[in-house]
Amino acid sequence: MRDRLERVRGLFPMVAIDAMVRSRADKIWASDERREYFLESMTYVVGETERAPEIPELARGLLEHDVRRRYLRYKPRYITRQPVRNIEHLTQRDLSRPTVLSFMHHWQYDGMFGSIARHGVEMKALALEQVLNPVGQMEMFRQHFSNVRRGAELVSTDGGSAALLEILVPGAVVAIASDVASRTEVTFLNRRVLGASGAPRLATKTDSVVVAVTAHRDDDGHPYLQLHAPLDSRDYATPEDLLDAMLAIHEVAVLAWPEAIDTPLTNFFGRIDD
Repeated sequence: MRDRLERVRGLFPMVAIDAMVRSRADKIWASDERREYFLESMTYVVGETERAPEIPELARGLLEHDVRRRYLRYKPRYITRQPVRNIEHLTQRDLSRPTVLSFMHHWQYDGMFGSIARHGVEMKALALEQVLNPVGQMEMFRQHFSNVRRGAELVSTDGGSAALLEILVPGAVVAIASDVASRTEVTFLNRRVLGASGAPRLATKTDSVVVAVTAHRDDDGHPYLQLHAPLDSRDYATPEDLLDAMLAIHEVAVLAWPEAIDTPLTNFFGRIDD
């Protein structure tokens, strides 16, 4: 009953703004340059998968998600009430060990933190120092991080791994994005891309478990968040093996809903040819 009520409250604005989203998307799609941008973005995400024939349709969906996300960024009351399935993976976690919460820039992820925190889970989330600095920061980014702070304490990555090791203490939950661009070559959706191995390395060093959180739609098209069974860092021979297991979980969610990726040419791994 609680999940149903949350779904009604949380999805109401999305239903109400559908006409506005389509109208705005129609105007953007009419621009050859902007349409090509979204086609290129979706090609980057699913171009090497079985969903490649759907790229035109998915690219249009990516555009509509972009318009909707920009609107909902200013509706934190709704995006921080997303239904969360299997919340017990965090509320009943082993408090004698740290937990790394692995997420991606997928769906309305800025509201993910508040949605989880409403169940009594305290979190920290890693972010680059330059995006945390409010001086000269674009207003939409200030709003984005305001949403994140509704459920998590933001921690700068500037202190390096030593500083991050200090916050991964028993009982702590630290959220780390798994699709940021760095120097580790990984395969995601059949494409070789540049990812980051920091999260599994930190998990291994601190004897953490890793819980992945993914975004999905139910049979009626209603979004929800899914927490997955913990991955125990002790069960993997290397951090790279743990990273592969983490990404395998995220692959399923992204392939099922690729148009919900947030600006994939910016936030979705790195291109090896770059």
